[in-house]
This record gives sequence, structure tokens and C-alpha cells, in this order.
Amino acid sequence: MKIFTTLVLLAALLSVAFSQEVPSVYSNIGSDEKGVFLQIENKNIYAAEANDQFLFKDLYTAAIGTRVGLSFNFKFPELTGTLYYGFINYQDGSYPQPVYFRESSPIKVGITSIPIKSYLSGKYDMIAWEKTGKGILGYRIVSDQGSILYDGKVAFTYKDNLFKAEPTVIEGPFINKLTPKGATISFTTSSAVAASIRIQNNIYKDNKPVENHEIKIDDLKANTQYRYTLLVNDFEYEFGFETAPEPGSRKAFTFAYGSDSRAGNGGGERDVFGTNAYIMKKIAALAKSEKAKFVQFTGDLINGYDTSRERMNLQYANWKHAVEPFWHHIPFVVGFGNHEAYNYVFNDSVTGNSYLIDHFPFEDSSGESLFQDNFVLPENGPRSEDKSAYDPNPDQIDFPSYKESVYWYSYGNVAVVALNSDYFYSPSGLNITSGNLHAFIMDNQLKWLQKIVKQLEKNKNIDHVFLTIHTPFFPNGGHVADDMWYNGDNRWRAVVNGTTYQKGIIERRDELLDLIVNKSKKTVAILSGDEHNYNLLTINNEMKRYPDNYPHQKLELSRTFYQINNGAAGAPYYAQEKTPWSANVRNFSTQNALVLFDVDGAKIHVRVKNPDTLELIDEYTLRE
Repeated sequence: MKIFTTLVLLAALLSVAFSQEVPSVYSNIGSDEKGVFLQIENKNIYAAEANDQFLFKDLYTAAIGTRVGLSFNFKFPELTGTLYYGFINYQDGSYPQPVYFRESSPIKVGITSIPIKSYLSGKYDMIAWEKTGKGILGYRIVSDQGSILYDGKVAFTYKDNLFKAEPTVIEGPFINKLTPKGATISFTTSSAVAASIRIQNNIYKDNKPVENHEIKIDDLKANTQYRYTLLVNDFEYEFGFETAPEPGSRKAFTFAYGSDSRAGNGGGERDVFGTNAYIMKKIAALAKSEKAKFVQFTGDLINGYDTSRERMNLQYANWKHAVEPFWHHIPFVVGFGNHEAYNYVFNDSVTGNSYLIDHFPFEDSSGESLFQDNFVLPENGPRSEDKSAYDPNPDQIDFPSYKESVYWYSYGNVAVVALNSDYFYSPSGLNITSGNLHAFIMDNQLKWLQKIVKQLEKNKNIDHVFLTIHTPFFPNGGHVADDMWYNGDNRWRAVVNGTTYQKGIIERRDELLDLIVNKSKKTVAILSGDEHNYNLLTINNEMKRYPDNYPHQKLELSRTFYQINNGAAGAPYYAQEKTPWSANVRNFSTQNALVLFDVDGAKIHVRVKNPDTLELIDEYTLRE
């Protein structure tokens, strides 16, 4: 009897130990020793497994040195394909990338090698590794189906007839949080090291060995070009950046905008495991050549909608690698979209229905936290939806964090305010599971926006405010059935712990419009995406923006406003659809596009270019 009782107690303890605490903001979601489940019609539907075939870290820590070169074990037995490789010469140009060698290496059961000594010496030693005893090698993993999986790097040394893989800068360095006094420079290394950055005669260091580095520079002069050198053990990487001007500067400058770069069709670099690296490289190069001071990129960087943290991190890495050579010099400021979703998925085999919710625990295993882990962004947004009217437990943390997905920043006389319209996102079945709606701005985020708009209206250094959000207020092609319209159906709204929001999607849209149009004179335009096309929408009081027989109060607009949609960064295109406001749409285009804003004091001129062909798609003046 004692043995039986002990076994029962042990089973109970194991159940508690392995069950996952479910956030109270969900409904009909439970957890036990088998996993997270959806309870529906007296049955438990367990979340789909991640089915990881590889660990992301194994793709960039695979190399070990040999007497002839480098051997790779990706610990991915199912991987069969080809490893392309070539040196990266950091002294030859400002935007270093691999120059692939004429030979490649076959990958079998996840293992391959590169014979550096016999293949990449003599006339092919374009980085002088034979003289210096060190170098950087770039490699590309391509499956036997021809799909590009990952672009990696490995630093190596050669001493006493033996090659050795060294700690490598696998991502970055990236310029972030640009200010008149400096920036935060981030980078990732393949193993924990204490790195440093040298600017002129000053050294800025890590406090301890880490893999994810963020080094803050805050003692430079405004509007000044600086060279900086990243030092990682015996390796040095030199680049340059320019500090921001003093607040309120009316000096002319250009910035760029785009969104939606998830994988496109056509093969090759248009789909580097989850992102359209081909178009993103073109966009980054065009932005830099146009002397853009920063690039705002708001949502759907990757395919996402995944159950695997490993695959999501790989997709983010591929996006960062696509723009990395240019991000060494200018900031790429990113926003959150629906394809940044990291999900639990419940598949009902009886009905065929699938239910998707934001992964948890929210603090370290949600779509929001995964985004935070991959980017360095302003941290001046709201905390979360905790303590809102719909919070089921005001005394504890129940919601995901808004950290680094809702924020604002300024450059000269321009402020950019970024919202997250896919926060706490339940892509399917939210009336059963609870969760937020695609394109719905929840209460605490709206209150934060009210506060920021009011502050910016009083800020004498700011002349122009741009609101950037992934989802258009007025969709025109691809998302007319959702975004902030839902085919004119206001019944769509967020649900928290089974309680439905009082305000519907169109009512919430109007609250946002009232704030940024009627209660602000500085807000210039909405910069949106989600729909994979470019267009300019002129929004005024005469524009029809309600469904027939709309029962709620209609908002009067006090001035003309603009929505600039540019979701044309490589995701599969959407054609134009008929809407009540179609007559107000200008120059709808399915070309790949980058929007360039030329700001000169009180004036704003807009140019829209195809980054692939350099064709001018559109051009107009927003403010004279």
C-alpha cells in the first residue's frame, strides 16, 4: 500500500513539474504532463509538436579545425545537399559579403568539410590567411532540393599546421537606437566572449563574456561621421556610421520605409528559409545609395506562423543576414506583424478545424519575446495590457510584453511612432481560445498612443510625426476581409478570458483616426503594410469609409490625411480589390517598392522606387 501511495504521489509531482501554467487571459486552454491542450466539446486536443529536425545553434557552431581546413557537423542527419563557401574580405569594400569559390562540398547526413589548404591557397588566397594566419569564411547550406537553408560565417586561425575555428561574429555589428550622441551597437558571436568597440581613441567594452552583445556609445558629437572597429579576440572589423543631428534640426535628410519581406516565389534567394533575401538586399542597397539615414521596416519580415523556436530564429537570422552589410552603417528599425507569430496549434482531427494562439510562457517563449530576443529597439512603449479593464488578474502579469514592439523615436524634426497590431494574436479560433484580433489595437496601447501624440504635439523639436503599423486602416488589396475593415463588419474584436471587447474593429479604427487626425496637426501619414503592394490613399472627410447601415456614430475628419501602404518588399503580391474608398487610391502597384521620404524643414517629398529595376514608381509632395 505504501508503494502504491508513493507512486501516486510521484506521478502527481511529475504532472505538476511537467505541466505548463496557462495564462489566465486564455479560455478553454489547459496543460498536463502530456502538454498544452485545447478543451472543446469534452475532449482535449493537444498542441502540435514543434518537430525540430535541427537546433539553430548547430548551424553556426558546426565547424572544427583540421590539418587541411574545416570540418562541419550540423548534427542534422536528414540534411543532404551542398555547402558553398568563400572568403569574406573585410578590407575590400564597405559592405563585405562572401565571394563564393568555384568548388563546393557535398553534405551527407549533415556532415561536410572544406579543404582550405589545398583549394583556397596561393592565387585563391584573397584574404592573405597564409601570411596572417587567420581569416573569415562564409558558407551557404543548400538542401538537395535546391532550397537555401542558411548563410553562415566562421572565423579561423592557422598555426602549427592546424586550422582552428574561432569565436565568430555571426550577426552584426548592427547600428541601433541612433542618437545625437551615438548608438547602441549590437552583434552576436558563436560563443561567449568579451568584445569591445574602438572609436578614435576610446574603447567601449562588454562587462562580461556573452554571446549577445549590446554596447552603448553615448559620448560622441551630433551629426558627425565616425569610424568604429569591432574587436573580437584577434579579429577586427571596421565600419562607419553617422550620429543623428541635434533634436529639432531642420537640416534636409532622407529616410526609407517598407514591409513584408517573407519568402517569395521564384526560388533561389527569393526564399532563404523564410525570407525574401534577394529583394531585401536590393532594398538595403537602394536605401544606402539614396543616403537614407534610417530604414523603418514594419512587420512580416519572415514566414513565421511556426510552432518551432528553432525555425523562427533561423528565419530571423536569414532576414538579418540579407541586410547586414548595410546595417553595419545605418539603422534598420523593425516592427511587428502577423507573420512574426509563434504559435501553439491545436488541430481537431474530427472537424478539420485548427486553433492557433500566441505561444507561452509569454515572458520567454512567445512571439513577442522571440522578437525581442532578435532585435534591439527603443524601450519606451507601454508595458503590456496588464491592469486594463479586461485584465482577469490585476495583481499579476498575465499578458505578453509590448517591449520593443511598441515604441517611438525621433531623427531631426521627425518622430516615428510604431504600433503593434498583432499583439497577443490568436490567428484562428479566438472566440473559443480568447486572444487578440489581427489589426486590433488594445486599450493600454491606445492610451499610450494618446499620451505620446499629446507629448509630440507640444514638442517644439518635432514638426512631422509618422505613425507606422503593420495593418492598414483602410485595406485596398489582399486584406479587405480583415485589417481594420473586415468587409465592413464591426463585430470583430479582441477577446480576453472569454470576455469580448466592447468596441469593435471599425469603432477602434475611428478612435485611432480621431487621435491622429483631429487631435494632432503634426501627424503626416500612416505607414502600413500587410498588403503586398504599394499605394497612396488620400483620407478626407468626403471619403466613404463606413458600410451601409452602419449603426454606430460616424467620425468627422477635420483635415486631409494620408495612408502610404508599402508591403512590397518581396512577399507574394496582392492585386487591387474594390472598396468604398477606391476612388481615393493613387498609383496602386505590385512592383517591389521602397518608399523614400525627403524631409527638408517643413517640406516632405516622397519618391517610390523599385529596388530591383530602380524604376521610379511614384513621386509626390506630402507637405510643402
